[in-house]
Formats: sequence, C-alpha cells, structure tokens
Amino acid sequence: MPSLREPHGFALPVTLFAVAIVTLMLSVVFIRVQTDRRIAESSGDRARVFTVAQSGLQTYLGTVSFDGCDRAIRPLDGDSVRINVQGGHVDVVAHVVQRPADTLTPWMYIVRSTGHLINPTQGQDPQAVRTVAQFAHWQRNSMEVLAAFTAANGLETSGWTSTGELKGVDQAPSGCREPDVYALRVPNNWAPSPLTYTLSGKSPYVYEANKKGHVADQTKIDWLKVVGGGIVPDYTSVRFWDASYPVMLLEGNVYIGCGPGTTTGYGLLIVTGDLIISGTDSWCFQWNGVILVGGEIEWDANDMRVDGAVVSGMKKQLGEWADEGDVDGNYLDIDYDSRYVRLALKSLAGFAPVGNAWVDNWATY
Repeated sequence: MPSLREPHGFALPVTLFAVAIVTLMLSVVFIRVQTDRRIAESSGDRARVFTVAQSGLQTYLGTVSFDGCDRAIRPLDGDSVRINVQGGHVDVVAHVVQRPADTLTPWMYIVRSTGHLINPTQGQDPQAVRTVAQFAHWQRNSMEVLAAFTAANGLETSGWTSTGELKGVDQAPSGCREPDVYALRVPNNWAPSPLTYTLSGKSPYVYEANKKGHVADQTKIDWLKVVGGGIVPDYTSVRFWDASYPVMLLEGNVYIGCGPGTTTGYGLLIVTGDLIISGTDSWCFQWNGVILVGGEIEWDANDMRVDGAVVSGMKKQLGEWADEGDVDGNYLDIDYDSRYVRLALKSLAGFAPVGNAWVDNWATY
C-alpha cells in the first residue's frame, strides 16, 4: 500500500551547498587580490629600501673630515655611523681590507651600507632591510714633494742671471709643517749655473742626481693616470681669484700673460704640455697651491711667485720628449708650503670607488 507521507525536501541543502561554493570562490579571489597587493607592496618596498641603502652609501663615501691643518682624516678600521636619509636610516660600516706599507699609497676598504625602510604610520619597525657594499680606495690629500721646484726635465745650465728665492723650508703655519725638502731637484748635470738665488731647505739645497725619467718617477705621480682620465677636473681652463682651490686640467701648451696687477691663482694647475708665463707688470704672477707640468716651464715674467710646490717634465715618466726649462724673467720666488699643497689636493681626498666592485647582496656574499 503506498505511503501517504510527504517526501523530504532537498532544495535547502542544495542552496546551502551553492552558497558555500560561492563563498569559497569569493574567498579565494579575495586572498589572491590580497596576495597580489602584498607582492606589489613588497616589490615597492624592496625598490625603496635599495634607494635608502644606496643613498647612505654614497653619502658616506662622499664625506671627508679634515683636521685643523687641512689633512684628510682617514676612517678607522671598523668605522660605523648611522645616517638618516629620506625614507629611513642607514647603518654604514667601513673595514680596511688592504693596508700598504707606503703611507702615500691608497688603502683599500669595503664599505657596507644596510638600509632600513621606515614608514612612520606603521611604527618604528622597518618595513624592509637591504645591504649593499662597495670596495673603495681611500686617498689622502698629499703628494711626494721632492723639492720646492722639481724639474724632472732639467733646467738650462746657463743664463740664470735673474734673482729670486727657492725655499725648501716648509712655510706652513706652526704645528702644520712637514719635513723640509730640497730647494731644487734636477737630474744629474742639469742644475743651472750661475744660480744667484737665495736657497734654503734640506741639504744639499740643490740636489742633482739620476736621469730625467728617474726623477719623474721619484715624484710618485702617476702621470699616465693624470692625463688618461684618472682625474676629473673642475675646470679645463685657468681660473684666477677662485679661492675654493679647484682642480684645473689644461691640454697642450698653455700661455699665461699678466694683466694689470697681480694674476693670482689657487689650487691644482695641471698642464699636459708646456707652460709659458710672460709679462712685465710688477709682481706679475702668484700661485697658491700646486703646479704640475708635462713639459717645460718658461718663467718669462717680471715677477713670479709660487707658494706650494712646482713639478715640471712629467712627460719624461712616459719616455716622451720635454725641453729643459729656463728663467728669463727678472724674479722667481718658489716657497714650499705643505698647507697650500694639501689645500690644492683637498678635493681629491677621500674614497674613490673601485670599478666593478659594487655588491648588492652582501648579506649572502
């Protein structure tokens, strides 16, 4: 006999099942959206923290401290500093990895910069951290000064009938002086005679020995690097009355004529060819700093004075020809002054990054 009871309904379970499926699908979509957003934010954080780390590294490499005598202060091994930059802060640590016996040879450092990305709205905990590093040479603002005037190309051995002074006694302020140097350094048999000059400094005042190329090598100036792009100058022409002590690199032969009054210059003057100084004005030419010349210097003005150091004939280091220098003017006064030397080289002091020696994954290196 057929049952008179109503069959159980199945619409409600099917509906609940469908709702659950839709909810699950929506949850998956929501999670995927959240994940994509977090990935995008994380990618952005990585890019921003890289900028923070690199900014701190560049700031540290570009910062140089000097003492009261304008000597660059070399960072200690393990030097550590925190630098605040836009977007966070950076912890920089510098370690010495190569320390040459020659005090004038640049030291090798590894400078590690750890950037911390900070979002003030999310607290002080960093949103991302990244470490980069750079190998760099640290160089002082000093040079091997052999004499007040070093003429690696030699000087005319006759005709120096003018008067003047070559002083190898350091004229820097008391407490900032370096050991005295020769008044004049020339190759063997190339000292001018007669030399009616006032001389002082390391004995003998006029030191002549070795061949021209050897004297050029003794300066320890890498002339090939200087003329081959190793120095980025501030100017490629002579700048007078600029007391910021800029670096000037002039190609070829250079002529400097005197205008009304004293023509005064400051800094590092590099001439790849010959340098001719000419003029008849009283106290015609004054230079405070360093003059480096590849060829000869013709001192043809009425009154010429240099406080710092002068080097000529550097082309002999490369085996190239350089005429002997001469003095046809009435008065030449070159005084060694280590402080003016340091001021002239001040912009060259500090860290010089080594090419192709940057690391962006130092934490796992």
